[in-house]
Amino acid sequence: MASPEALVSALADPERLMLFARICTEPDGLPADDRRTAKLANRLVSAGLVTLAEGRYRAVPGAFRDALARRPADPVDALFRRGRLTAIPRPGKLRQALLTELAGKFEPGRIYTEREVREKLAPIHDDHAALRRFLVDEGLLQRSNDGRAYGRPAEARPAADGSFAGGT
Repeated sequence: MASPEALVSALADPERLMLFARICTEPDGLPADDRRTAKLANRLVSAGLVTLAEGRYRAVPGAFRDALARRPADPVDALFRRGRLTAIPRPGKLRQALLTELAGKFEPGRIYTEREVREKLAPIHDDHAALRRFLVDEGLLQRSNDGRAYGRPAEARPAADGSFAGGT
């Protein structure tokens, strides 16, 4: 769940705003078929305004309501400026809270490739590899033995070949 500031920041770019408007007007979602659209949409996805599923971008109707319902004094919010993480906190409660929030960006029951994990974390912080590593180290994401598949621990069950079973 993003802060109101993160939502506004994601929509501050005129091209992203126009893309968001196009996505909102497509009842079945906007096809995710071009690279330029994907680059603009990544920020909308990371802010929680849009989802990408089955090759289509879809607006998240409750994003604004949810952002306004959030507690204003959330210490994790203080780590972000304009929708981007300004610094990764030292180990402790604040880092754990941040990582728990980041883990929420990954759908339960879905298996992600390393590239998909990178695409979710790169818009948040330049050192997306560190974020991924911390998520795995804290047990919030599970990585296959070969390092090519990631999933939430409750849903991601390693198969005999070292990959995950039980996902899409």
